[in-house]
Amino acid sequence: MFNDRDLGILGGGALLAVLCLFLPFSFAGRVVVGFLVLVGFMALALLRLGPDRVPPEVWLMRRYRYAVQTRRYVNQQAASRREAPPAPAASPLRESRSARETPPSVQRPDPPNPGRIPQPGAAAPQAILHPLDLAWNEVGIYPLLTALLGVVGVYFAVWLGSGGAQELSLWFQ
Repeated sequence: MFNDRDLGILGGGALLAVLCLFLPFSFAGRVVVGFLVLVGFMALALLRLGPDRVPPEVWLMRRYRYAVQTRRYVNQQAASRREAPPAPAASPLRESRSARETPPSVQRPDPPNPGRIPQPGAAAPQAILHPLDLAWNEVGIYPLLTALLGVVGVYFAVWLGSGGAQELSLWFQ
């Protein structure tokens, strides 16, 4: 019925949020740090990665296994077509004669170097998107609210014990 992984992460986050009360900060600082820890663990419990939406530890294990596995490479390639060698450079004297003999309207400009100028139809490299999802339906809202309200209750009890009761009594007089 319940996902033990998600409940374990939520319970661990709630415990760490309560243990944040022992930090050497002011009470407001401890509340902020505890709240951030709890929200981080809630996000971790809901997080699903990859195209098949698996938990982060499964996704990381797959990535690690893929990174260390042996790859099969084939070194055979199809024979490439040999290009004709470039024509020998003409002497400056011949270039000036041919430029004088050919009218300016017939002269053609040198074609641009295709390696340097991008073609107008060439597609720009696109970023690879890694799917990310939050499993609201799988985890449910009730375990999240239970962890949140439990931590808020503990913080309220600590606040009452450290002088909050006197502050509340001033409001009700």
